[in-house]
Amino acid sequence: MSRDGSDSEEEEEREALLQTRERGARTPRAPACCSARYGLALVSCYGFFVVYSLRVNLSVAMVDMINATEPANHSASVCPSSQTVAGRNHTARVYDWDSETQGWILGSFFYGYILTQVPGGYLASRYGAKWLMGLGILSTVIFTLLTPLAADLGAGYLIAVRVLEGIGEGVTYPSMYAMWAAWAPPLRGADC
Repeated sequence: MSRDGSDSEEEEEREALLQTRERGARTPRAPACCSARYGLALVSCYGFFVVYSLRVNLSVAMVDMINATEPANHSASVCPSSQTVAGRNHTARVYDWDSETQGWILGSFFYGYILTQVPGGYLASRYGAKWLMGLGILSTVIFTLLTPLAADLGAGYLIAVRVLEGIGEGVTYPSMYAMWAAWAPPLRGADC
């Protein structure tokens, strides 16, 4: 069985680590506080919070964006009409989207998202993960800000904006994996 260059390099590094341990030298440890790895973990946690917020905000807002005059999916005999309807913000426009259109609008994000998973990993390793992740989040933010304008123009425009949001956000996870690959401790499995 032939080995490629990366396997032989890993074995050489493991042998060097084992020889260092046999001589009694201690492996230097990362600081427990204020290390770059912990900083990356904190920033990535916050970044993914923002990313998920951008992903689901339309799902939450659509409840108040659609026309609620359609009959509900319950029977008056089973559930009497003693329900109170929450006050609605009447300053925003209300749209007459049927459930199929709503499904296309909400699902269109994931059509763009799936397109950039593999290319995102390649681009992150080739051009730098932090820039790709930053630009991906920035483009998602910009397209999210364009959502009200696209909704006013029509469902087709909103679907296009949601696809572009998905394309921008699709590179975030591959970018983070590329960053963790660079910042993860080397030979961590040798410690076990």
